[in-house]
Amino acid sequence: MQLTILYKPGCGDRPWLVKREGGSYDQHAHMHTKKDALNVRRLVDAGKYPYCKEYKTAIQRLLSEEEFKRLHKKQRYFNSQKGLSGNPR
Repeated sequence: MQLTILYKPGCGDRPWLVKREGGSYDQHAHMHTKKDALNVRRLVDAGKYPYCKEYKTAIQRLLSEEEFKRLHKKQRYFNSQKGLSGNPR
């Protein structure tokens, strides 16, 4: 999948545009900074699930529903020792 990052100064407070080449008109997202746009592109290229709300919305717009469901979710950390030490908090 080809993603293009463009700078559009006339787009208000979100001038950085990430669009999917060959996709429909709806498959684009506006970002605040170039760094945000590059992070979204990096997450899509790596196939990772975004946990930032802004990135999640952007990636949902760029990908189809099936592609979004296939992203790799990071396993949540679970502290198995919590509550076993006997120290009251």
